[in-house]
Amino acid sequence: MVRIMREAHISWNALSVANSDFAEITHIASKLEVVAHLSVSERGVRQLIIPTFVDGMGPEHLMEVPFLEIEETNLGISGEAHIIAWNSHPLSVAAIRFQDIHIIPPYSFGGDGMEITVRGVPSGISKFLKTCNVFLPPDRVKVVEMIDEENQLEQLLTEKQIECIINACSVGYYQTPKKTSLRQLSENMNIPRSTLQEHLSRAEANLMNWAAESLRNQ
Repeated sequence: MVRIMREAHISWNALSVANSDFAEITHIASKLEVVAHLSVSERGVRQLIIPTFVDGMGPEHLMEVPFLEIEETNLGISGEAHIIAWNSHPLSVAAIRFQDIHIIPPYSFGGDGMEITVRGVPSGISKFLKTCNVFLPPDRVKVVEMIDEENQLEQLLTEKQIECIINACSVGYYQTPKKTSLRQLSENMNIPRSTLQEHLSRAEANLMNWAAESLRNQ
């Protein structure tokens, strides 16, 4: 059965960002590139960020941004910074908490504008675009349908979600009764239990929404 997925490329130009509540970032960084989501909690989305700072600015200035909480900063040999930060902006939190879509890293925001790519079932993409229009209407939206039957799951799940699901199944985590616990699985995979739980929960939700929509379309 052919399953239709959608991928939306959403962007905001520099002027739109400068006139939004992301404006404070524009004076600090031309680009904050989010390369990974590490976890989600009541504090927001924990992100791994590679920044490109405006001259004279640095990681310490990001602490002035109300919705960013800098947890850790690492400087590479070449001087390139990697930042771990909690992002509590409503749009960022909404994007990661939608259960039938996922944001495809890397994506960026800052003085040069903002660009994100979202992939999921058509209804999920539509709901997310409506949310964007509430918080910050995009300047450009390009939606592409994806109907490659062989790659449906690769389109639906991130690489990390696939890895977690495969590992969980291989050791009997989904058997009844369970052959292993979440704690044991997280230790075997050498990742925090909360992060593993987040990957599994989002993968499970995406798979169930995908199955439900497939059944409705039969």
